[in-house]
Amino acid sequence: MTSRTILGLAWIWGPVAAYLALIFHLSAQSSVGWATPYPDVLLHALEYSVLGMLLARALNDGLARIVPDRLLLLAWVLCVVYAVSDEYHQTFVPGRTGDWRDALSDAAGTAAGLAILSLAQRHIWPRGSGSV
Repeated sequence: MTSRTILGLAWIWGPVAAYLALIFHLSAQSSVGWATPYPDVLLHALEYSVLGMLLARALNDGLARIVPDRLLLLAWVLCVVYAVSDEYHQTFVPGRTGDWRDALSDAAGTAAGLAILSLAQRHIWPRGSGSV
């Protein structure tokens, strides 16, 4: 594997790995003080909308071409699996509980993020705009 290949993989998959680690870290906290004033359902939806977009970008090897529907679906499924595992993880954290409603918010947020990405690629961003 060349250094260029390694850098390319890090550019594509690094943000996904970092974001998954951030979600895991936040879920391992007994409480996240700054999040308290905001509606839980909104936080979960926003958190997972970003994850869905990052994962779709990685699965598509960037955003230079439109993410096909099959990869959008795969990104959604992987995010939902992670959401369920994250809720299970929280059952082991003192002061936290796993909640199926949070997983539903995560799934809905992922779907919204992927829909926004898909619409933006098809209707806003010009074709061949580079490998973002």
